[in-house]
Amino acid sequence: MTPDYAYITESEAFEKAIAALSGCDCIGVDIEGDSLFSYKEQVSLIQVSGGGKNYIFDPLLLDSVLPLAALFENRSILKIFHGSDYDIVSLKRDFNFKIGPVYDTALAARAIGVKQFSLQNLIETYFQVTLSKKFQKANWKLRPLSKEQLDYAALDTIYLYPLYQILNEAVAKKGRTDQIEEECRLMEDMTWTGRPFEPNDYIRTKGARTLSPKAQKILRELIAERDQIAKERDAPPFKIISSRDLILMSEKVPRSPDDMKAFFPKKNISILKYESRWLKAVQQGLVTEAPLPERTKSLSPPLTSGQEKLLKALKNWRNQQAEAEGLEPAMVMTGGVLKEIARLKPAKMDVFHSIPMMRQWQIRRYGEPLLKEIHSRKSVSKKENCSPIS
Repeated sequence: MTPDYAYITESEAFEKAIAALSGCDCIGVDIEGDSLFSYKEQVSLIQVSGGGKNYIFDPLLLDSVLPLAALFENRSILKIFHGSDYDIVSLKRDFNFKIGPVYDTALAARAIGVKQFSLQNLIETYFQVTLSKKFQKANWKLRPLSKEQLDYAALDTIYLYPLYQILNEAVAKKGRTDQIEEECRLMEDMTWTGRPFEPNDYIRTKGARTLSPKAQKILRELIAERDQIAKERDAPPFKIISSRDLILMSEKVPRSPDDMKAFFPKKNISILKYESRWLKAVQQGLVTEAPLPERTKSLSPPLTSGQEKLLKALKNWRNQQAEAEGLEPAMVMTGGVLKEIARLKPAKMDVFHSIPMMRQWQIRRYGEPLLKEIHSRKSVSKKENCSPIS
């Protein structure tokens, strides 16, 4: 299918597009970014469909996309996304847009029990159209874009409104409208939580915490060097060298090119190209006196054995509930919420409202069953404690 759309790169066409979209009740929205190809990712395209018209706005060629702000902020226009969290956060980060109200078709699909809820799967299921995945990992910051790329981008929003109609009706039949409304309202408030790189961020690397203090200091220097190279090349750090290779260097402590050859017999280009910089970072890690970051203590104490038993029971309840409703367990309640419930052991409904992660729709739908489950576990515990010792 070749979609019909307008590729907007000039201000006059931009103004006409905004005027047309401003008269819509609903618009479908998607973005393309360059996170796989840039040190600091940015929105590279903004696709919007509404009123039978489809537009692709190019932030890299337009003088400004700020006229979209009024459109996204207009609460009489519903903004339909698929997987809205990344898109909303990225649009806020780059352009400071306020976006609402929001409807997320991925959340809607999950709320009715759809297991394969990618946009491609949903479009194939409901419209018998197979979307190409050819440009999923394309470099969207390069210009000019090919017609094939633009066709691909346009198709991501063309089906959002009819998909919304189908899923919204199915959600209503399932009695889950309140769930989707609340979840989508929360999506509106999502913001970018990224921050500039800090050397002590090395601790978030998988496997870092199990290293010796000496190896951790080396890893910190290597991670910092990788970040500097990534910044110089305007590339994501993971494309410079893998964290696994940096962990290996931290453990093996290479001190010469011969050591590097021994530890990495099949050298990749990054190890070879920046070998001297890796060796210098290793040496710096060996002599640095900068202290390692202190382990942050959990704000909540670990669960007691009784709370652990209750958590296990609550998870069993949750899994049975999910199976009965034909949902994935997380769409009933996440493990984090269940953990807080196990910690607090509510005896009254009011206590559920003190759990920040717990939704109002969850309290309405599952509050009473949860109280019964907790009460039944208390009864079991009392019987166990009162059992005679044989």
